[in-house]
Amino acid sequence: MINIMPSSYHGNVLAIKQALTARGIDANELLEESGINLPDYKNGLHRVPDELILNFIDLVVRKTDPSISLEAVKCLSPASYHALGTGLLYSDTLRSFCQRYQRYFSLISTLFNVEYHETIGTAYLAGESITGDLPNVNNFDSDSFVAMTMKFVRMICGPHYKPKKVCLSWTPPSELIGKYREELDCEIEFSSDKTAVYFEVIDLDKELPSSNRELARQSDKTITEFLEKTGSVDLKSRVYSKLIEFLPSGDCSRERVAMSLNMTPSTFHNKLKVEGSNYQDLLDNIRKELAEQYIGKNGISIGEAAYLLGFTDCSNFSRAFKRWVGMSPREYKSSVKHD
Repeated sequence: MINIMPSSYHGNVLAIKQALTARGIDANELLEESGINLPDYKNGLHRVPDELILNFIDLVVRKTDPSISLEAVKCLSPASYHALGTGLLYSDTLRSFCQRYQRYFSLISTLFNVEYHETIGTAYLAGESITGDLPNVNNFDSDSFVAMTMKFVRMICGPHYKPKKVCLSWTPPSELIGKYREELDCEIEFSSDKTAVYFEVIDLDKELPSSNRELARQSDKTITEFLEKTGSVDLKSRVYSKLIEFLPSGDCSRERVAMSLNMTPSTFHNKLKVEGSNYQDLLDNIRKELAEQYIGKNGISIGEAAYLLGFTDCSNFSRAFKRWVGMSPREYKSSVKHD
């Protein structure tokens, strides 16, 4: 990762403030005590620094109780995160939602690492706080991540959607357990070794009612540009954005991507190496990710998918696809159609 100043999007603070106000608590008093002056962050480019948001959350939990996290999430909507919210709502499938959520979560906060994991029979979004030994903050973050993920997933999959299970990194006080079960409305594993939302693999490739590939891709570009301005985006995310833009042209060489990022190829290579990555892996990953989305949609032919991913012919694409997912594009399309 590049060195990014830890920070949080101001919409998170607004949601907490609304939750406090709903409880009849003077949120401005707590904001002032923690050193946050909200008008300083209203244009979105100025993010709330980590020490201020951490102080604020700690004060809020001590003033109220841990379940304030669930109430704050109720005050959030996709519009709270502008282009990211739009991109999430227009995702083709639950899988593409998870991938987008992981890739651009740094817009929401750089104080929480999010990763999407998928193996045979298992798929989950996991989050991990990087705030250190701050129990109130860590518990708040665990609750918020799970509750927000569930809220957005139910917006795209339907209000009654239930994941396989959700995992919280701690156990709330006994008098609040019922509230957690009611709000999350699914199987909960408390005091888990991870904070996560587990999905049924069979649900990953079902086309979502609101899917719009072009609008989602436009949103991705807007998010990346925004994150670049705020210094909250890593190089891998910037490369992904450029690859999505360049792939259909067939010219997505390392040199072209490096030039578009105002770097020489050698500097580009070295910076990716520092982040523990390389260009070819990123190219393969984005092609695999998009290929699964495209082939999973009945309206996109194998030839069109090959073109959109920058392959010169269908045979090269088919060989690459089989290497990625273990079956040909036709076999994959048939398996998704019959799930």
